[in-house]
Amino acid sequence: MAETAILERTAVVRHGRRLEYFTIGWNTLEGLIAVIAGAVAGSVSLIGFGIDSFIEVTSGSALLWRMSVDADVHSRESNERRALQVVGICFLCLAAYIAYESATDLWFKRAPSTAFQASFWHAFPSL
Repeated sequence: MAETAILERTAVVRHGRRLEYFTIGWNTLEGLIAVIAGAVAGSVSLIGFGIDSFIEVTSGSALLWRMSVDADVHSRESNERRALQVVGICFLCLAAYIAYESATDLWFKRAPSTAFQASFWHAFPSL
């Protein structure tokens, strides 16, 4: 019975690692496109979305590491804690970035811009 549980856990971890590789690849592509488009358009929101994608890549990498050391039964709990700390720090960094950009916009009384669509289509006319 215990041997079956170990084999099932191994299969689930292997499947989880494949999903995490896909997630990391997808979020990398998403982040690059969002940051480039946000820079072209001057959109803090779009750049924030791209940075969020890179934070998800970092979080995904921490989780991928966590799954790669899953076989070490004695260290599972501490490895889980480390992975969760990395993920938490990543999202705190994102919150700090958004708070900073929002506060500076409020302080300097900058209104939200609607120039994104015109800038985006001007930068990527073939789309």
